[in-house]
Amino acid sequence: MSSKPVITARDLSKAYTMYASPQDRLKQMVFGSRRKYYEEFWALRGASLEINRGETVGIIGRNGCGKSTLLQMICGTLNPTSGTIHVDGRVAALLELGAGFNPEFTGIENIRLNAMILGLSPEEIEERLERIIAFADIGAFINQPVKTFSSGMYARLAFAVAVHVDPEILIVDEILAVGDAAFQRKCVEKFYEIRAAGTTVLFVSHDAYQVKNLCDRAIYLKNGQIEAIGPADSIVDQYTFDLENAAKTKIPAGPDQKGSSVSEPDKLFAIDTISLEDHAGNQVNEVKSGSDLRLRFSYHALNKIFPDELSFVFNLYRHDGLYVCGVTTLMEKLPPFKAYSRGEVLVSFPKLSLLAGQYTWRVALNDAGGLYVHAQASHVCEFKVIDDFQAVGLVNIPHAWESRELS
Repeated sequence: MSSKPVITARDLSKAYTMYASPQDRLKQMVFGSRRKYYEEFWALRGASLEINRGETVGIIGRNGCGKSTLLQMICGTLNPTSGTIHVDGRVAALLELGAGFNPEFTGIENIRLNAMILGLSPEEIEERLERIIAFADIGAFINQPVKTFSSGMYARLAFAVAVHVDPEILIVDEILAVGDAAFQRKCVEKFYEIRAAGTTVLFVSHDAYQVKNLCDRAIYLKNGQIEAIGPADSIVDQYTFDLENAAKTKIPAGPDQKGSSVSEPDKLFAIDTISLEDHAGNQVNEVKSGSDLRLRFSYHALNKIFPDELSFVFNLYRHDGLYVCGVTTLMEKLPPFKAYSRGEVLVSFPKLSLLAGQYTWRVALNDAGGLYVHAQASHVCEFKVIDDFQAVGLVNIPHAWESRELS
């Protein structure tokens, strides 16, 4: 990572004019020198930032906080109302995929057009053309007008073009939002490849785990202003706390519908058996608070060819949907595990200090980088905790009491 900034913004702001009616818009055109017939909406105000070459930076915030506005100004598709922005390098943006496609042009014609817009020379385009076509994998439709494409084929072609222009700055919005399972895996692998090559990445996601896992730093946008910039872990935590405070009266989203995972087309693994056991290896559905427990699940590969490595996940929920805890092996800084054609995973919980209640689990197999979910099973191994009324609430926190007289 270089300390030289590739993106520099100073007091960047963007305002939109909001008219109450078409008549007000006409009045503004005619009488605008006398008074304003509109309200100003500041989508972004006073944003200053520097992003260095080779950094991966997450951009987080609620819908409408200004993320899209900031990204569009970085891409150059939107001009600021005030302030300055300087971008040093070729930008490829995976935002509104295919926004620049001409519906009357064929797939190949749109590849050439978009690649040229993104800064490739005719010679560079021809050198990459076959790789782009192979990556998109839409068959004979590549020679048809894109107006005949399905939305999935449209997105596949746009993604293929964007990731093959050798961008110096890559902007990614919800990385796994394109295509079927097989194509999503290919997208993730390409993302890893581009990132490893030293490309600066701006990564937009609502998934806190992905931002913590992938990003060096994060930018938290709130109400059109930069609320905080700093290490990804601390900024994501700040954002999460703000969301929790804003939703204190809401019931948290619960786990998925009952039942283990269903095999999906093009998935590479499936989860087989899942059990919750006591220290002796007996399956249990009722335990005492403070017991030693073990979660065991097995899996198998659905194809003869599968990835060499995996990471693993568990999530714990209370019966009412309260999210108690979620952990991945990558969060614990464990290296990826070797993948087997048939394998088993064990998670040990010494002296699990949950208090009385009913709980349920989710387990998952992720790719080695933690972005792609190969298989999952939700709302499994329901169990009941009983306690001896030493505490109330969710967990019995280790503690000590002391009392003293004050002079």
